[in-house]
Amino acid sequence: MKAFLIFSILLHNNLQANITTSIAKEYLNYSIIKDDRTIGNIRVERSLKDDITEYLFESRAKVKIIYSIEIYDKMDVTFKQNILQQAKLYRTMNGKLKVNNTATWNGSFYNLSDKDGANGSLKQSIFSSTASLYFNEPQNIKSVFSEKFQKMIPIQKINSKKYRINLPNGNTTTYTYSSGICTLVEANTDFANLKFVLDTNSDKTH
Repeated sequence: MKAFLIFSILLHNNLQANITTSIAKEYLNYSIIKDDRTIGNIRVERSLKDDITEYLFESRAKVKIIYSIEIYDKMDVTFKQNILQQAKLYRTMNGKLKVNNTATWNGSFYNLSDKDGANGSLKQSIFSSTASLYFNEPQNIKSVFSEKFQKMIPIQKINSKKYRINLPNGNTTTYTYSSGICTLVEANTDFANLKFVLDTNSDKTH
């Protein structure tokens, strides 16, 4: 009887562990458009586990101006209880490393680093970043953290469903939403004007 009781307790604990460690995942797929041509794709995944939310952003694009430029981006951004814990951005152009940024929360401030090493700190809590904008319409948000520029950037509301960020390098990015999900990004970049168009046929659950 005692052995049966111990087995029952262990079984219950294992079942509870399986329940609490279950992860819910959603994803969004976008086509990258330049001059009405598809030049690449983006996949953004959001996973939810207890009070932790993680965003994984991965994109590949090939642009031909005078010569071909292949751009690969990967972001991994984690929030705990809605506070940013870590944000990583990795970018290559034609296989050459261009960006390798990390922001890590230590409980008081963020330690910042780039591909050359330590890059200062940011002394405030962060509740939104550019990676999280794909799944979260910034209705009541004044600024977001830029994984690329490693600073907070004001976000401006254009109308009820459209928002714009003016980047420090003079470029702009505009986000359009439907039912709280980003359906279109218009990015004015250094090398081209691009559109990220949501694939509405893809299943958002995984």
